Amino acid sequence: APPELGTALGRGRCKEPGLHPTCQMGMAAGPSEDTALQVKAREKCEFVQEFIRSLERALESNSQEDRCWLRKIIDPSDPCFPTLIKLFIEPKYQSFVSLRCVALRAAQLLLRIAAQFVAGREADHNIGASILLNLAGDELANQAFSEVKRMALGSEPNVACNAMLLLGELGPEAFSPHLLQQLLTQLLDLFVALPERADDLVEVALRAHAWGGERRAALLAKTVSHEGGQLLCEVLLQVINRADKKRRLRAVKVLAGCLALPNSERLLYTNDVRVLVEILLRELPNSAGDTVAFACHADCFQALAARCAAARAHRRDETLQVLEDLRDDDRCESMVRGKCTEVLAALAQMGA
Repeated sequence: APPELGTALGRGRCKEPGLHPTCQMGMAAGPSEDTALQVKAREKCEFVQEFIRSLERALESNSQEDRCWLRKIIDPSDPCFPTLIKLFIEPKYQSFVSLRCVALRAAQLLLRIAAQFVAGREADHNIGASILLNLAGDELANQAFSEVKRMALGSEPNVACNAMLLLGELGPEAFSPHLLQQLLTQLLDLFVALPERADDLVEVALRAHAWGGERRAALLAKTVSHEGGQLLCEVLLQVINRADKKRRLRAVKVLAGCLALPNSERLLYTNDVRVLVEILLRELPNSAGDTVAFACHADCFQALAARCAAARAHRRDETLQVLEDLRDDDRCESMVRGKCTEVLAALAQMGA
């Protein structure tokens, strides 16, 4: 059976998984206080790690029993979520990096799981912030909000990374205008400092772009000007090549937006430019029946060709043939044919 977090973190180990007593957060007393706290923190860290594994197994299984358990732990009456919050806001645990990292990760997963049970979540970018308030209550949620932003801007990269991922779950409210530039700079700094976490960090970039407005514009500009932008674009290329349709389209939009800005030529290595051309050549005819998807891929190709000579030269004849065939195909929507005409005209002006 999955572990009961409130019980285990209060008692060190989960001996009676059916019970949910309040988590005991007090410090140990006596001369061995520091040693006792270290032992306590290590036990909590190990248990939260096992709890995360249980969450991941439940998500993968998706059985009725697992769904019932997931619903149970995201109920506001369950102590699980508040217990996790306390682990990373309690001052006494600030020096325990591993504990804070796993607590942040577990809280992020619970927010994501809770959002899956909310109807209309796609239309509300701040659904994560609403869930945080619902599960933790106003006072604890406000403490968590402030502390997570502080940790995301901190100097310990692993804590900052997990805090940044949690902020991404909370939505645009977490990327408030007065902190926006700092947070985006830190996001790209983390691509440089922790390249092994790039697959996780790219999700924050995708979400920031989806939020639109000031946050989207700031993300694109920062990506072009920051050394971490090149690493972000490498990961975006991987997303475009192998992710699900929704994430692929968002990644295409991010790349197209970046390439439309001045001085974006450095974002992609020459070989990556050629790889992107190959992908777009595949996706243009495949998406001809979906005008939104087609426009995204066509705009990306046009921006890529405008910035990179390698894109104009690579498989040039095949590119022109694909665009001309779609332009002349009466079965295609007028928007698709018009977009092909536009791209062909732009390529002609570029001398392609």
